Amino acid sequence: MADFKTAFIAALERAVPELKGKVQAGAVDAETPVPYAAFSTPEEVPLRTKDGIAGVQVLFDLGVFHSKMAAAETLKRKTIAALDGTALAGKRCIYKSSEYGFYADFNIHGYTVTFRIV
Repeated sequence: MADFKTAFIAALERAVPELKGKVQAGAVDAETPVPYAAFSTPEEVPLRTKDGIAGVQVLFDLGVFHSKMAAAETLKRKTIAALDGTALAGKRCIYKSSEYGFYADFNIHGYTVTFRIV
């Protein structure tokens, strides 16, 4: 069975062909041509209640970037459609939230999409 990262990248590149070969772990440099995607390592986040910690949830972020806002929005929608509810390497991705950002120094629009792994 493939590991989660390999399965996740393969599923994303199948559903969003313009990102084929352009999905990277962590940060990218300023010279990277758009469009591209960068993802974070999944991390455990405690589920807090007033009585203490009730458990943990595993989250990861995926950033999609383009020089045009409409194209960045399209990448975000395709990414959510491709990964939400998808079973990858025995785990399932669940869409949690997204956040828009504009990076004026580089004239790049981006969305950070957060997924939960269950």
